[in-house]
Amino acid sequence: MLRHLVERLPIMICPRWIDTRCQPIAVENIIGYLEGCLFEAGTAGGTFDIGGLEILTYRQLMMKYARIRRLRRLIFTVPVLTPHLSSYWINLVSSVPAGVVMPLVEGLKNEVVCKNNTIRELLPIRLISMEEAIRTALSETAQAPGGLVSSQSCLRS
Repeated sequence: MLRHLVERLPIMICPRWIDTRCQPIAVENIIGYLEGCLFEAGTAGGTFDIGGLEILTYRQLMMKYARIRRLRRLIFTVPVLTPHLSSYWINLVSSVPAGVVMPLVEGLKNEVVCKNNTIRELLPIRLISMEEAIRTALSETAQAPGGLVSSQSCLRS
């Protein structure tokens, strides 16, 4: 969803959730933790927070993506944009299904940062930086059928 916004909108008017902190994690690391839990007895019956190396705001995450893609983007924050209105706008400019957009947008106001890093002691996997994860995803997307969306496209899927 964030990728679609950055790819398609050179200027973004965003609600306050843009400054909510999150701890994005590479898919490869998620799979590493899931696989590791199968073989580490200390994880049995436990619940664990998993997150990447960096704690970023959604604004920082979007700007990091834009920098990697060599896109110039401006993001402005407005205090009155409701989640409902944001959902309609995101649905218009992204290919994310409408039924998924609303719950995602509602959740963006909640900080998603690990409170407990016990998993890192139990399963000391190499955590991938967000920059490396974005570059890997872009490389894989570029090789997929249809390739990567033009860096300056607007309102195209």
